[in-house]
Amino acid sequence: MAAKRTRTELKQMAQDVLMQGIANQLGYYDPNDYGESMTDAERDEFREIMQREADRVAKLFGYESAWSN
Repeated sequence: MAAKRTRTELKQMAQDVLMQGIANQLGYYDPNDYGESMTDAERDEFREIMQREADRVAKLFGYESAWSN
């Protein structure tokens, strides 16, 4: 039987899972897949904003920045 994880270990595990989800969205999200029509310039600006917001979350969790899958 595995040892019971501490609350801190569970918190770190949850943060890792959330950051993995963010990484997936940064890497694969395409606004066109959801009926959002954007110009190339709008899409570039949107991706910059997504990265900035993802980095903010990453820093809250103690990472230097968010990553993309």
